[in-house]
Amino acid sequence: MPTIAVETELYNRIEKAASEHKANINEILNQAVRRYLWELDRRKISEESKIYRQHHAELKDQYLGQYIAMHEGQVVDHDADFPTLRQRIRQLFGHTPVMITLVEETAEQHLTRHGFRMETNNL
Repeated sequence: MPTIAVETELYNRIEKAASEHKANINEILNQAVRRYLWELDRRKISEESKIYRQHHAELKDQYLGQYIAMHEGQVVDHDADFPTLRQRIRQLFGHTPVMITLVEETAEQHLTRHGFRMETNNL
């Protein structure tokens, strides 16, 4: 198992939290790192979404009705079938976050919540 250096003060806080919550220090650290990585992935997809919206007009001209995969601001693949595209992207990029979205007439779909049912409102 790899060794990770943790600042003494931080380790003391982790140790205290583990004791107070009757948790394992390794579990706390693993969960914290998972959350941190999830947040990084979320930010990356958010950035890709922003780029998608900025370039929607050009993307719509070329890919309307198809799913596109965007990585680092570029369309890296496209397909009419989402599962097929997702499989190819996972083979190419593993678990690296890659945004996959359906190119539609509008850049964004607005969702309206009706109890437990969600509806899209194409604007």
